Amino acid sequence: MNIRKFVVMPLIAIAVFILEGVSSLMFSQSFFGEQRFFIPHFLIVMLVLMATFYGRNPTLIYAFILGMVFDIYYTGILGIYFAIFPLVVYLTDKFMKVLQNSLILVGLVVVFNVILTECLVYSFYLLIGGTDMLFSTFVDQRLWTTILLNLAFFLVVFFPFRSFLLELKRSDGRWN
Repeated sequence: MNIRKFVVMPLIAIAVFILEGVSSLMFSQSFFGEQRFFIPHFLIVMLVLMATFYGRNPTLIYAFILGMVFDIYYTGILGIYFAIFPLVVYLTDKFMKVLQNSLILVGLVVVFNVILTECLVYSFYLLIGGTDMLFSTFVDQRLWTTILLNLAFFLVVFFPFRSFLLELKRSDGRWN
């Protein structure tokens, strides 16, 4: 039995889930004040790295489970992240089939997926009347700060998490 696959990886997913919630509570006001918001999408970063360096199918399982738990715990509306997280994994898998998995290109895929996630969530809440924020205000007060925060998180975790995932892939016997 591979302990990293069945114990360490779920613990990392739980830790990232908790870190995402804690960071949004503790640091959003102190970094940017009341006029700027940042939304940590550390799970998106983790899923992009998993899809890139570990594999689509196991990452899809994590995406569905984490999306459901995220919806239940954070949003109260079941379905938005349950749909977005697997979409991110699918798109990342398709992108990485034609792109090299270098720091810069994976970073661009992370940025794309964060923008996609934020725009889909914004559109959904606009559609159901959960927000009346103008798109220009959304971009100015929320989107660019969210991109910067998640890009910084990506740069911090890229090398250690990539090494962990590649070693996990090797130990699973799925090395290409």
